[in-house]
Amino acid sequence: MLMEGIRHEAEQAKLLSRGKRSWAEDTVAGHEARLAVDGQPDTCWAGAPYYKWWKVDLGELYHIERIFIRTEAPDEMESYTRYFIEVSDDDLNWRLAAEHLETAAPAPDGLTHVVGLEARYVRVTLTYCSSGETVRIYDLEAYGRQSSDRQPVIDRRAPRKFAAADYDEASGFERFEADDVEPGTTYAALRGGTTGSWLLYREVDLSDIGVDQLRGMFGFADLDKSRQVTLEVRLDRLDGECVGELILFKQWKRWSNLAGQLTAAEPERLSGVRDIYLVLRDVAPGQELLIHWLAFAKGTALPQPQPRAEALPEPAGEYRIYFGNLHSHTGLSDGIGTPDEAYDYARYTAGLDFLAITEHSNLYDHDLDWDRSRKWVDIQRTTARKTEENAFLALYGAETTWYNQFGHMNTYNMDCFINAYEIKYNDIAHYYHTIKQYPDSIQQWNHPWSCGNRHLDGFDPYDPELDEVMHMIEINPIESKELGGLYYYVTALDKGWHVAPVGSQDNHHGQWGTQNTLRTGILVDRLTTADFYDAVRHQRAYFTSALHLSVWFRVNGAIMGSRIPRTETADIEIHALYSLPTGHRIVRMELIGEQGQVLHAADHDNDELHCRLTLSWPDRYCFVKLYQEDGEFAATAPVWFED
Repeated sequence: MLMEGIRHEAEQAKLLSRGKRSWAEDTVAGHEARLAVDGQPDTCWAGAPYYKWWKVDLGELYHIERIFIRTEAPDEMESYTRYFIEVSDDDLNWRLAAEHLETAAPAPDGLTHVVGLEARYVRVTLTYCSSGETVRIYDLEAYGRQSSDRQPVIDRRAPRKFAAADYDEASGFERFEADDVEPGTTYAALRGGTTGSWLLYREVDLSDIGVDQLRGMFGFADLDKSRQVTLEVRLDRLDGECVGELILFKQWKRWSNLAGQLTAAEPERLSGVRDIYLVLRDVAPGQELLIHWLAFAKGTALPQPQPRAEALPEPAGEYRIYFGNLHSHTGLSDGIGTPDEAYDYARYTAGLDFLAITEHSNLYDHDLDWDRSRKWVDIQRTTARKTEENAFLALYGAETTWYNQFGHMNTYNMDCFINAYEIKYNDIAHYYHTIKQYPDSIQQWNHPWSCGNRHLDGFDPYDPELDEVMHMIEINPIESKELGGLYYYVTALDKGWHVAPVGSQDNHHGQWGTQNTLRTGILVDRLTTADFYDAVRHQRAYFTSALHLSVWFRVNGAIMGSRIPRTETADIEIHALYSLPTGHRIVRMELIGEQGQVLHAADHDNDELHCRLTLSWPDRYCFVKLYQEDGEFAATAPVWFED
């Protein structure tokens, strides 16, 4: 009876979507967006999976009662697609209308979703397809009636987005049609490139609770990241109180959603109804600032920090050694595949013991509001499902990505991600101050030889509080051969940092674990998430490009990663062997100290190495480097000597 009632009401309502203008984030050739609303059962829109959206413009506001959607062909009885449907009256602010996600099941005949909302636009975001490499919409039919409110009004209530082109007064800005905001459509936008140009938005409702951010989709005519624009936010008058100064520059692409901090001498002035002036205070020669939409919002607070976990006791015997990859991507950011595929490939094809997926934080959905991100929740659910302790660890983190030439960093074991599109985090000192508040977090410097001419500022200045959460640094002799691949690692050690070297693949094209031979080895009692993070916190980790090469060493009885009192002499014990037969041999051992100096070396020719020696000790640290006959090597974390 219920379905009969739904069909009857749908029959009474008008079909709104047939033949209407549609576009999509991604399209497979021959399967254009319009084919989802052409009324033909055997045609479809198709695109890459993993959080790609498809949209239709109904032409005007309607009261949408029902949406019918079919994502599978009639003969695909076993396949299913996960998606959620949103609606909007302005193509900027979206409300959830329906979802078919965790409980997704095969629906070859399609599904009807009750909506009951006023809207002009419908957006379907498809998050997963079980049948292959593309998602599809064969039919989407929106049914409804004429809205009583035919013309939407400009709504500048925080935190709603509003079109930048809907200003009240302006000087030095001009409207234009931007055709590169989204594929397949154009949007009214503004451009301005003269210092002193301004925009006025009257009666902006900053709400009773107030705001602390100006957000917007900003673009740049010149894609040179060094050509910056400074945008001031002033209250009530052109020469009124300046409550924000946003230093803006091109990020990953021409257009980005950015958020700048707002502060007032009297905080209540950032609440209530205000006239807002946006003023170009400084513009690099040849640069123009482009603006699509604006919004005033309260920034999403970061979660409460967790105390640092207590150290786990050492095992009665030796630690076990496991191998994995701590830096990879999937189609949730700029890689390919799903997290499920990545974890399964790493475990069953590459034979890894652990894999961390670390999507770029600026490519999450709701990238300025970590607590609203569906991708962030999805990846956590996937890791919980794919982890089998003592067999395989599915780990996750986030790669904070800067476009001011600083570089990239991975963060693990935090309940949130941090996005440098909140431009306060472009001040690296502020970012470092933030992560220092999270003593249980794990931080890693990524590929310091690339992705930024600043090269992580050369790891300056040393900060003992930051050192407590900064645990790892990537090395990669394929891309960075200075000092035998160890230059950046040794530089960080010489400046006082207590970090372990790790081997990561930074996968963007799949092959999670087989892209190359770079691995991270960890020394743990058991293969559990708690043991893994305990190992990393205490630098019981090492780099290897020699497959299956297990290495551990002790100084005065203390395992690698330890900090021990300085003594006049050091008793050193080094062990290495292949955990699986490889046919390779260990041909050289080096003990390395400050500035990369070789303190002791010995040639070797066997698939095992067991070495004991006693040395006088002038240096602050030492670590071991072992060479395979083909040039591949392992480099351990140090043991540090402290006064």
